Amino acid sequence: MNSLFPHAAAPLAVGSKTMPNRIVIPPMADIIQKVPGNYVTEYMLQRYQAYTAGNPGMIVVEGSNVTEMRDVREAIGLWKDDFIPPLRRLAEIVKAGGAVGLIQISNVGLKVMDENSIADISREQFLSYKEDFIRAAVRCREAGFDGVELQGAHGYYLCQVIETSARDDEYGGSFENRIRLLVELVQDIKKACGSDFIVSARIGYPTIDGLIDLAKALESAGADLLSISTGTKNYDVPDDFPLDNKIYAASRVKQAVQIPVLAVGNIKSGEECELILKKGYADCIAVGRCHLADPAWSGKILAGQEPVPCRRCKPCRWFKDSSQCPARNEQEHA
Repeated sequence: MNSLFPHAAAPLAVGSKTMPNRIVIPPMADIIQKVPGNYVTEYMLQRYQAYTAGNPGMIVVEGSNVTEMRDVREAIGLWKDDFIPPLRRLAEIVKAGGAVGLIQISNVGLKVMDENSIADISREQFLSYKEDFIRAAVRCREAGFDGVELQGAHGYYLCQVIETSARDDEYGGSFENRIRLLVELVQDIKKACGSDFIVSARIGYPTIDGLIDLAKALESAGADLLSISTGTKNYDVPDDFPLDNKIYAASRVKQAVQIPVLAVGNIKSGEECELILKKGYADCIAVGRCHLADPAWSGKILAGQEPVPCRRCKPCRWFKDSSQCPARNEQEHA
C-alpha cells in the first residue's frame, strides 16, 4: 500500500503471525451493554464487524474473564466449554479482514473477592486461578483466535500479584517471586496451546526500571508481544518528551527487548502513529478512542482519507457506553 505513513503501513511479524500493518485496535468494551450469561452477543459481533472495515493489523478483543465471579461489569466468559461456539463466530469476524486476532484474558481480582490481599488467598485457590488462565487460553485457541493477551496491568488480578503479593510461598515477597505467576503463565500457555499460539502480555509497573525487568523476564519466558501500559501508578516522564507517559515507558522497554513492543496512550492521528514508529519508540501502536469515533479509522488513515475525528469528549471512557460517541452517531445518522 502506498501510504502517507509508510512505517504504520508496514507489516510486522508477531510470533508465528504477520500483521498486515502496525495499527492495533486495543481491548475496549461497551460497559453498559448487557452480556447475558457472559456469552458473546450479536451486538458484539456487529461492533467487531465494523472494526474489520478498516483492515487494522491486529484486533484485541475486550477483556474476558477466566474465572466465574461477580464483576463490576458483564464480560465475556471463558470458564467453560459452552462459550466456545459463540467465541468461534467472534474470532472469524475479527480475522476476516486479515487482522491478527487476540483476546484479552483476565481475572477481576481483589475488588470482587472475599479476600483482602493476595496473601489471604489459599494456595489451593491461588493455583486454581492460575489453571483458569491456562484453560481459558486453550478455549480461545479452540475458538480460532491467534493468541491471547494476559491482562497484567490496570490493577487487575495479575497486576495485584505483581505489585502487592506478600505471600509466603514462591509467589510473593521478592520481585522475582511476585512476577513468577505471569512468567509461568506465558510458559504454561505456550506448552498448552503450542508455539504458534501468540502470548502477549499487557503490563505496567510503578517504576520504569521494574517495568523493564518484568519485560525482560517475559521475553525470556517466551512472550511474543509486550503491550506497555500502567499498573497502579503513572510513570515519571522527562519534560521534553512530547507524548503520553505510557509511550515513553514503551520506548524504554523497546530499548531493552527484542520482541515487538506495543505502545498505547492518547494517540489521535496518523502523524503521531508514524512519529512513534519512525522514532523507534515501539513496533506497533494501539489506537482506541479514534476507532470508537470511526471504526474504519485505521484503513482511512493509511489510505490518506479523512476519518471521522474523535472529539476527545470522553463519554466513551471510564465505564461509560462507547456506543454513545457523538461523532459515531452523527456519522451513522448523516
